[in-house]
Amino acid sequence: MIWLETKITTTPAGAERLAGELLRLGVTGWQQECAQDLRAYLNNPESPFDYADSALKAQAAGEGVTLTLYLADSTQGADIIAALRELLPRLKQEDVSGKWGELLLSVRRRNSEDWEDKWKQYYKPFKIGQNLVVCPSWEEYTTAPGEKLLRIEPGGSFGTGQHYTTRLCLELLEQFLPSDAKLLDLGCGTGILSIGALHLGAAMAVGVDIEEHAAMAAAKNATMNGYAEPRYRALWGDILSDAELPEKLLGYAGNGGYDIITVNIVADVIMAMSGLFARLLAGAGLVIASGVIDSRREEVLQTIREQRFELLAERQENGWCAFAFRMA
Repeated sequence: MIWLETKITTTPAGAERLAGELLRLGVTGWQQECAQDLRAYLNNPESPFDYADSALKAQAAGEGVTLTLYLADSTQGADIIAALRELLPRLKQEDVSGKWGELLLSVRRRNSEDWEDKWKQYYKPFKIGQNLVVCPSWEEYTTAPGEKLLRIEPGGSFGTGQHYTTRLCLELLEQFLPSDAKLLDLGCGTGILSIGALHLGAAMAVGVDIEEHAAMAAAKNATMNGYAEPRYRALWGDILSDAELPEKLLGYAGNGGYDIITVNIVADVIMAMSGLFARLLAGAGLVIASGVIDSRREEVLQTIREQRFELLAERQENGWCAFAFRMA
């Protein structure tokens, strides 16, 4: 299949702004590459790299962020690219301080056979927190005493555990997850957070995503890890526009709602969802939120506090923030 590989060069702050714009254009998945992250990964003695070619080194030498979208070579893909060509100059004019970087767009046609499996050679098992080991489905791994193996097949969805936001969420889950908890994962992607919670002792989990293929990937990953209905469910829907979906989710929780909600998306969507948290939680429930760059930190904290939540803990790494809240 032929795809339109569409790249936008920006900064971490610009990537946050562009995330909202891409969602409005109907784009729900993209790859985000940060030069600083790549440098840290290449320089980590535990990384699987023993050689980096000149192109990879050049990519790591910069300071920016590259967003890569793979759009179908169709009228719909062409329309999205046309919208981006109109959007980026407008954002450039708006960005008088230059905090969003170059905002340059490049497009080229790619055959999926050239790239769709090559990335797998760089995705190796790795440990998160004290006990979880995230392992791609095609790799072999022998656990040490106390380790819990979380197998993931990305399936085109976000959530391999390699990004800071996912790792920070899993670390907070390990710290705050109540025993035998009922967990709701909003924007579940591959299901890594909700399945990880089951590994850590949750009684049941429900994942919901706006993308059908993400819900399917989460269900597949749950089965691969030994979880089936009713202990794990994955749903497809938009909780912000579907008025019936919150009640459907509460029906799965039973007895008042969920003990904990995880949401690892972007600041704008987290804030938009925040009014639903108290409705979906049972008693003094918990929310673990991530996907927030540090420049949006105060805005997100204020919004969730206005919903009568108190901050229990915060973790930051490389410009990304994750929070644990309890309903006051």
